[in-house]
Amino acid sequence: MKRQTLRAYAFILPVMLLAIVFVYMPFIQSVVSSFFTVRMDSSLAGFAGMENYRKLFENEIFHQSLSNTFFFMVLFVPLNIILIMAAVLLTERKSRSGSIFETVFMLPMAVGMSSAALIFKYMFRPSVGIINSILNVDIPWTDNAFAAMFSVVMLGVFLDFGLDYILLLSAMRNLDRSVLEAAQIDGAGKFRLFASMKLPLISPTLFFVLFISIKDALLICAPVMVMTEGGPFRSTQTIVYYYYIEAFKNSNYSAAFAISTVVFVIATVITVISFRIDRRVHYEN
Repeated sequence: MKRQTLRAYAFILPVMLLAIVFVYMPFIQSVVSSFFTVRMDSSLAGFAGMENYRKLFENEIFHQSLSNTFFFMVLFVPLNIILIMAAVLLTERKSRSGSIFETVFMLPMAVGMSSAALIFKYMFRPSVGIINSILNVDIPWTDNAFAAMFSVVMLGVFLDFGLDYILLLSAMRNLDRSVLEAAQIDGAGKFRLFASMKLPLISPTLFFVLFISIKDALLICAPVMVMTEGGPFRSTQTIVYYYYIEAFKNSNYSAAFAISTVVFVIATVITVISFRIDRRVHYEN
C-alpha cells in the first residue's frame, strides 16, 4: 500500500472510529433490541420476535403519527422549494438593494431552533398572535388540525430557509453566463431561459436541497415538541415525536426501538427512490 494511501486512511481513522462508536453501533443495537422485550433499565428481558412490530402496526397512534409525518412532508417540501426559488430569483443579480434582501433571507440561520419555535408559537396564538392581526382573520391555529399543521410547516420552512437559500443562490450565480447570453441572443425569454437553461444547470444543487428537505420533514421532532406538543388531538404528532414520547416519557423502549427501525426503513426507501431521480439530474462533465 502506498504511503499516501496510508496517510489518507490515518486522517479519516478518527472520524471512522467516532462514526462506529456513536452511529453504527447504537444503530445495530437499536435494530437488534427491537426484536426483544426491553426492561425500563434498557436491559433485554427476552426474545419477542416480531411481537413489537405487530403491536406497533396495530396501534392507531402509530398510524396517525405516520400519516401526519407524510402530510407534513407533502406540505413542507413543495412550499419550501417554491419560496426559496422565488427568493433566489429575486436576488439573482447582485445589487445594492439586493444585498438587503440577501441579509433578510439569511437571517433565519442566526436564530436557534427553540427560540424560533417559541416565537412562532406566540405569533400563531389565536387571540394575541400577530399573524391573525396582520391578516385580519380569526383562525384558531391551536384548535384546528390543518391550521396547527400549517403553522408547524411555516416554522419548518423558516428553519431551513437560510442554508437552502445560500446553496441555491450560489448555484445560480455560478452558472456560465456566456451560455445564458447566447440563449438570450437566440430569442429565449425569461421563462424559457429559466425552465430550459437555469433549472437544468442548477439541478444537482436543487436535488440536494430537495433531498435534505425530505429528510428534515421525515425526522422533524423538536419544532413540534416546542410549538404544539403534537396537538391538537395528536394532529401534529409526527413519527419521531411519537418515538420521543414512547422512549423518554413512557419508557416503552420495546416500541421505541421498533419505531426507530421503521423510520430507518422508510428513510432507506426514500433514499433509493431519490437516487433513481438523481439519474435525471444534469451534472457537468
